[in-house]
Amino acid sequence: MLILKLTIVPLALLLFGIVERLHGPRVAGWLAGFPIVGGPLLVFITLDHGLAFGSAAALGAYFGLVPWLAFAMTYAFCARSMGWLWCSIVGFTVWTAVSVIVVMMQAASRWLEILPLAAFLVTLFAYPRGAASDEEREHVWWGIPVRMVAGAGLTIVITHFAASMGSRWSGLFATFPVMGSIICISSHLQYGRHAVQEVVAGMSMGLASVGTFCFAVYLLLGMTGMWTAFALALALSTSAHALTWLLFKHKS
Repeated sequence: MLILKLTIVPLALLLFGIVERLHGPRVAGWLAGFPIVGGPLLVFITLDHGLAFGSAAALGAYFGLVPWLAFAMTYAFCARSMGWLWCSIVGFTVWTAVSVIVVMMQAASRWLEILPLAAFLVTLFAYPRGAASDEEREHVWWGIPVRMVAGAGLTIVITHFAASMGSRWSGLFATFPVMGSIICISSHLQYGRHAVQEVVAGMSMGLASVGTFCFAVYLLLGMTGMWTAFALALALSTSAHALTWLLFKHKS
């Protein structure tokens, strides 16, 4: 199991990094919405702690879209006038504050399960999208290895401490913006503030996929077996990602 935790997410991030280099930051942001990190994390959490815990964690991961979007919007706004370090500090401060709020809201009412969807729709239609840049960009050698190490570290930490954190927080950390933050910061460092706007423009559309995946896992783990639930959730999230591609092309 440890070998899987150390390899699945980093290898997925390696593939992701290759696609990003071929197609630019906006496509990278869009792809960051696919459950490339959260999916394997929820699988490991469910294997370690059972179906009920996995279902609750998936709901926490679904609510985790709200602080993820808050981080992305905050970083993009701050990048207009700040460097990457201050953007990161402010962005993660906002992520932490919003995370505390949504964890408390999960237990308040089932009607609040509409909140992540509402946040996604508001962001989707409110965030400005200019034309994608076609400028030539050079890629630093450390970009992909750093992402792979961060992905492996996050997988080990979350699955190890899942029981002590509880299902809500472990689920929420399954959608911690590890991909989003690394892409925002690396794009900011390498290409400048305009690339950050492109990344977040793509990300705000692509997050429909991870939201669909997490909510489907939350519902299906109580109705079917584990592997059936995850397979159906993956199929649904892939379909959602394909649909956002149409919007992505329209907005580009």
